[in-house]
Amino acid sequence: MLGQLRRIVQDVAQEPILNKALSGLVSSVKQALATECCSVYLADYQQQHFMLMATDGLNQDAVGQVAIGFSEGLIGWVGQREEPINLAQAHLHPRFKVTPEVSEDNFSAFLGCPIIHHRKVLGVLTIQQSAERVFNEDEESFLVTLGVQLASVLANAEMRDAASRSSTLLQQATQLQGLPGSPGMAIGEAYVTEPASDFSAISLKRADDPEKELALFYRAVKITKAEFNRLAERMSSHLPADALAIFDVYHQLLDAASLGREIEQQIAEGWCAKSALKRVVERFARQFDDMDDPYLRERGLDIRDLGQRVLNNLLDTEQRRAKLPEKVVLVADEVTATMLAEVPREQLVAVVSLRGSVNSHAAIMARALGIPAVMGVNELPLLHWHEQRVIVDGYQGHILLSPSESICNEYQRLIREDVALNAQYQQEIGLPSESQCGERFKFMVNSGLAVELEYANAQFTDGVGLYRTEFPFIIRNQFPTEQEQVELYEKVLASYPEKPVVMRTLDVGGDKALPYFSIIEENPFLGWRGIRLTLDHPEIFLVQIRAMIRANTHHQNLHILLPMVSDLAEVDEAIRLIKQACFEVSDELGIALAKPKVGVMIEVPSVLYLLPELAAKVDFCSVGTNDLTQYLLAVDRNNARVANLYDALHPAVLRALNQLGQQAKALEFPISICGELGGEPAGVLLLAAMGFRRFSMNSSNLARIKWLLRRVELADLELLLPEVLCCHSPKQVRLQVQRFLEHKHLLTQLRA
Repeated sequence: MLGQLRRIVQDVAQEPILNKALSGLVSSVKQALATECCSVYLADYQQQHFMLMATDGLNQDAVGQVAIGFSEGLIGWVGQREEPINLAQAHLHPRFKVTPEVSEDNFSAFLGCPIIHHRKVLGVLTIQQSAERVFNEDEESFLVTLGVQLASVLANAEMRDAASRSSTLLQQATQLQGLPGSPGMAIGEAYVTEPASDFSAISLKRADDPEKELALFYRAVKITKAEFNRLAERMSSHLPADALAIFDVYHQLLDAASLGREIEQQIAEGWCAKSALKRVVERFARQFDDMDDPYLRERGLDIRDLGQRVLNNLLDTEQRRAKLPEKVVLVADEVTATMLAEVPREQLVAVVSLRGSVNSHAAIMARALGIPAVMGVNELPLLHWHEQRVIVDGYQGHILLSPSESICNEYQRLIREDVALNAQYQQEIGLPSESQCGERFKFMVNSGLAVELEYANAQFTDGVGLYRTEFPFIIRNQFPTEQEQVELYEKVLASYPEKPVVMRTLDVGGDKALPYFSIIEENPFLGWRGIRLTLDHPEIFLVQIRAMIRANTHHQNLHILLPMVSDLAEVDEAIRLIKQACFEVSDELGIALAKPKVGVMIEVPSVLYLLPELAAKVDFCSVGTNDLTQYLLAVDRNNARVANLYDALHPAVLRALNQLGQQAKALEFPISICGELGGEPAGVLLLAAMGFRRFSMNSSNLARIKWLLRRVELADLELLLPEVLCCHSPKQVRLQVQRFLEHKHLLTQLRA
């Protein structure tokens, strides 16, 4: 049964035309369950009905014609209850609806199963038989399992079907919904950076120039054959001749007489080279999978390995030939620092990430760059939209594909309004950082990515509250040397004379990986990351601390921040190593150097209960609201499926922050906010009410936050805080803050 399920789902996913995919689906299910009828109905939420889209057993003339309302018949009942309905005598049930057009009079037994994707009923899959019987548990389990596996595939299939239709649909603009990752709006051309070269990540796509696609394929085959020759030559002294024959088999498979001819035929039929390769390789591999002979079944692995190698070279060839558009909307499976670095800043206008949520690392980088981003569109094969014009709305999480000129004109107007608002904020960036009642704040910047933007506002900030040292590590092919780090840190420290620069020690792991230091874990956010990793590798930690101390020799504005601390022993060990590095550098330079101030990031919940002990060991602390929220709510911030549960304005998070602020005030212990919450209007208002006075944020948010706090009274915020802390949901919190801003006549001047 498992093999049948897998093949049915693969066949549906492989077929680019939705109607054909559904026709194949019902026939395969009918055959697998040896039943007399199988049908599938898809939901139309505009018309509020289920439409019969494919059947094997009912009247074919009814396909695309018969609609059953959401509250009608057994189909509607399955959709309403969102669970399987199994009946022996369906025609006697009070919810049964007689529909003469479908010709189902001969069927008594009925089993219907909903197809649900992200809590939304996409359709209903049914099987029927003439015998009056209840379908058994195995049959029901098969249909339920199939419905679950088909859900995301059908969501993709509907979009693939839309993409393959005429340009009329595209001219009307297709709107997609993601998660707002970084505020702002932009219009540009989609530039797709291919995800990992895996056939499952490759979407089927047509091409207009078969000759060009053939040339790409031939080049990839030539490179692949050369690789096989090198491998065979390298292994010739280690393997017997019969084992080396596998390379000859690979050569033969790539020749025109074998897989090559099939792929050429697919390209001639209009498929791009990647799609043609995928269709042929997966079809042949499945044929081998179905064979009884164990030896022949293993040849399916050879086919996949061969296809993978050709795909790698094909993607590499395409990427080298690709030309960046003038206004780049960067689209990727998951945006990384290296991807951003490869696009000139003046051309990059927006980011779309198939994976990740509002506080994934990709979103944080987009906000640091000050460009709009939409995250978590993983159910959509965006590769279809390469080189299409795209509108990205980072406020609402909307993506508009191939918009009309009138839609573009409207968004251009909104973009001009945004520019005007930002200019309004910038007018006051040089004014004192204080509230209407005269309470002073310190505004610092989070740095380490968008260097040119961060330094531009250096004179208007109180320093750097978080310098992310991991980005220079990420964009290299090996660990940077001590001298390379000294030169980098010295430049940062020199840019903020007589102002504190808080440098966080290497914080990799989780969603920040080094290409040359692979960490593979089932749950990386709860694993080997931050201070845990660097304390296990003191050779990395000491080199970095030494570089910081050497860079600080002439500036004396360095503060060191320790990430991912969860207990006091980690702090003790880190301070011991910092003292050791300080002694070593002092001895080498022949001068006495004072130990820089050392702080701890509060992002692991256990540290919330260790503040008095921490205050006796370190000089300050900084709250990382992103990870603290993630750990308090037990939500992976990169997982779009649970992104709706991740919210820094959750009442539990706000109550924890309020408790932390009050405790730090009682201890007279310096505390700041360096997470994303401090750069959001609602977040900074509530944090100010809790007693926080030092905020570090992306430079793109600095002017807006300063503008906002200059227009509020702390006494008013302190009246707002108790109302917010009594809220039961983030939605209620936002409503309370919105009412406050409306009362102060500030809401219309803060697009958020």
